[in-house]
Amino acid sequence: MRKAQGAIEYLFMIAAALIIIAVVIRYLRGTGETAGQQANQTVSQAGQLIQSAISQAISNATK
Repeated sequence: MRKAQGAIEYLFMIAAALIIIAVVIRYLRGTGETAGQQANQTVSQAGQLIQSAISQAISNATK
């Protein structure tokens, strides 16, 4: 009976570890998506600023 109890405890430890790993992976995926969205927004804003600066420079050069 003692061997069976030890085996069951071992299986519960493995199950708990797998659950913790699954939660961490899910959290990291969510964080990665948020960071990706923020990066895309920042790059888009930078592109708009560069485009407006170029447009201003062209319009000033043609005056």
